[in-house]
Amino acid sequence: YTDHTTPIHQDFVHFQGSFDTYTCWAPIGDCPIELGPLALIPGSHKIDRVMDHHFSLGAGALAINIQDLSGVWLSDDFEVGDSLIFHSLTVHQALPNVTEDRMRVSLDNRYQVFGIPIAEQMLKPHLSNFADFGWEDIYENWESDELKYYWKKHDLEVNKKIETWGKIAFDEAMDLAKGGDDKARHHLQRMIKRDPETEAAIAAAEVLTEA
Repeated sequence: YTDHTTPIHQDFVHFQGSFDTYTCWAPIGDCPIELGPLALIPGSHKIDRVMDHHFSLGAGALAINIQDLSGVWLSDDFEVGDSLIFHSLTVHQALPNVTEDRMRVSLDNRYQVFGIPIAEQMLKPHLSNFADFGWEDIYENWESDELKYYWKKHDLEVNKKIETWGKIAFDEAMDLAKGGDDKARHHLQRMIKRDPETEAAIAAAEVLTEA
């Protein structure tokens, strides 16, 4: 199961918009090292560019090769109320959860100031591209309309999602699966199960049938 630990990456490849977007990661409950908190390389955002990412298991399916990195990894035991805030270019990862029967649960929130670009997918519910789930569903039982669609009151610079990194992960997984790589095959099987009617899932099914 630890093969699915969130790999080394920069958040920008997923959330995009502006480099000056910040993640606030907060565990729900105490999160000691053995439960798999985040680890990061301090100052790694100063590279001021997106590093090369490649296919990997784990959340996001993209990873930076560890041999491309330098610096000291830092982490710690987290307690209730602790938060970790970092820049979208900060190199980070989750540590493996090596407990036998505990799940690590966290809040992962992103923040940016008004006036800088935001990517279109950041204005939609998280993972709504994998399910028929929109803001109407979220707001269904809200008693107040005051904060609904709050961002529409502002003149935002909304950028189209850059598909480059997702395509890299998919293409590399396809090539690896053709060679019989178990991790790539597992990734494609999950993709097919999650959304079987997409063009990518159909292509993945063909590769798995042939491999």
